[in-house]
Amino acid sequence: MENWLLEMAKAFVRLLLNPLLYWFILLTLFASLYRIKCERKYFGRKIYPLFDEWYGQRFRGLLFGLIISICLAILGVGIHPLMLAGVTCFTILFTLSRRFTWLSSAYTFGFTAIVLLFLPYYQSYLPTVLQHDLTQMDWVVFMTLMGLFLIIESLMISSVRSDQTFPELFTSPRGKVVGLHRLKKISFIPLLLIWPIGSLTITSSWWPVFEWNEMPFGLIIFPMIIGFDFTVGSGLPTKAAKRYSEYPLLLGLLVVAISLMSYYVHVLSLVSVIVAVVGHEFISYRFKIKDQQQPYLFTPLPEGLRVLAILPSTPAVELGLIPGDTIKRVNGQDVSTPREFYQALHINRAFCRLEVIDDRGEVRFAQRAFYQGEHHELGVIFIESHEDRMAT
Repeated sequence: MENWLLEMAKAFVRLLLNPLLYWFILLTLFASLYRIKCERKYFGRKIYPLFDEWYGQRFRGLLFGLIISICLAILGVGIHPLMLAGVTCFTILFTLSRRFTWLSSAYTFGFTAIVLLFLPYYQSYLPTVLQHDLTQMDWVVFMTLMGLFLIIESLMISSVRSDQTFPELFTSPRGKVVGLHRLKKISFIPLLLIWPIGSLTITSSWWPVFEWNEMPFGLIIFPMIIGFDFTVGSGLPTKAAKRYSEYPLLLGLLVVAISLMSYYVHVLSLVSVIVAVVGHEFISYRFKIKDQQQPYLFTPLPEGLRVLAILPSTPAVELGLIPGDTIKRVNGQDVSTPREFYQALHINRAFCRLEVIDDRGEVRFAQRAFYQGEHHELGVIFIESHEDRMAT
């Protein structure tokens, strides 16, 4: 028991020494600061707090890490140190621009695998701990994990709620101010892995895959980072996310299947890499083109005002307003511009009644009393430039 506690302590220390842990914190921080800077530019205010890119994924990341760690421990398999080093390098390299697009395992795992295909040409120049040969089982485990993390990416995307997407504005080719939503999330997934260096030994041979009987091993906690980053302009972001998430799920299942078969047909390891990288690129490109071919949803309307976003912890949240709703009337007054909305809202400073049309065309009424100190504009963000907002 003492050895196990010591190795767990060493595993935690190895986590603290891993540059990915601090890169995750810095990456999330700088991405948040840049997003807040853009929010102030677009809307004249900060909408979502710092580190909101991680919001909604903290518990899920721990849960996913626990599940995968238990499965790996039961099978008695680990990840080759050279593969972990490759994932670390490509994760940092692909996120230097603060974008999370390349944080998919299809890229971090895929490009690591491509580089490792040329291992014989530079293996002798590596540190001693990284010079161990890669076995076919190492490739099977690595490629299977790539597919599993694609499935996790799919679950992350499908779980995004309406208050977890970031609104943006841009000028269309016709010169109109148009709104869209950026779906950008990052997850920290700690994996407890078997490490070939340590003082632990197992005297029973119950592990079904690897035989660690009387062979020393240790433990390591590796911080896996997964993320996604794309925009939606032609529909509701939550519905688009659920549609989009179906494709990484299918891709992940396909990669897992090919990877498991590569244990018997070795060339399928390379096939799984190609399928993951090309497949993810095709999914992203197809979604982007399809979204651009559809008319924009968040545009100024001839009648009514379409809600682009809702400020957290404001009266609009309690009124049940969500992005995509159309406000038709305020306190009995028709509104079609933000100026008309604010004027109608001030007709009654103690109470407001809204006529709202949802994305299905159904009409509902939302009403609420005002209290002292609450947001005087309800906390609704409309589609208007910051310059137009200041002018009104």
